[in-house]
Amino acid sequence: MAAAGQLHGSAATAAAYRRTRAYSIPSSCRWLRSPLADSPKELLISTNGVGMKPFGFAAKLSRNENTRVEELNLQSDQMKEFVQAEGHVIPQKRSAKIHDFCLGIPFGGLLFSMGLLGYVFSRSTISLVLGVAPGFATLLLGTLSLKFWRSGRSSFMFILAQAAISAFLAWKYSHAYFLTNRLLPWGFYASLSTAMACFYGYVLLAGGNPPPKKLAAIPPQ
Repeated sequence: MAAAGQLHGSAATAAAYRRTRAYSIPSSCRWLRSPLADSPKELLISTNGVGMKPFGFAAKLSRNENTRVEELNLQSDQMKEFVQAEGHVIPQKRSAKIHDFCLGIPFGGLLFSMGLLGYVFSRSTISLVLGVAPGFATLLLGTLSLKFWRSGRSSFMFILAQAAISAFLAWKYSHAYFLTNRLLPWGFYASLSTAMACFYGYVLLAGGNPPPKKLAAIPPQ
């Protein structure tokens, strides 16, 4: 009976061992141990979140984050300067749409040449007084106004002088036209001088000649 019991116990032990082996996890399904499992780790807090990084990469990642933050700050400063430059409007000085010498020089040249031709053919002193002299003066004043405009200086006095000459000629030519009732040359010169006087008045009231482009880009002090 003892031998039978011992044999039965051995059979039960063998059966239990076989059941344990049947339900055991094979070695191929077991977790592999990470080679970095034993390396020290530190906790890093960044803009991307919180995570565990190996200690060997901590300093390098920290430097990269600082460099990235500096680049973002630089870009932000550049954008602020750009917005300020775009939003800043430089006040422009009032000025006319056209320069006085653009019409004054041709007007003076016409008076001078026509007065000279009239004096040559008719030997009339009126051609010298109402043609050559005012034409030469207007031509000279227009040239000086152009020179001052190129240098950035004010040509207000030259414009005012040309306006005065044009107003005087408009009065004299109109008086001669009413006396003679002749359209040529007095009516034509009266109309032309009146138009030029109005033009010079517009340039003066508008603020003078517009500044050159290279000087207009410089903000006023």
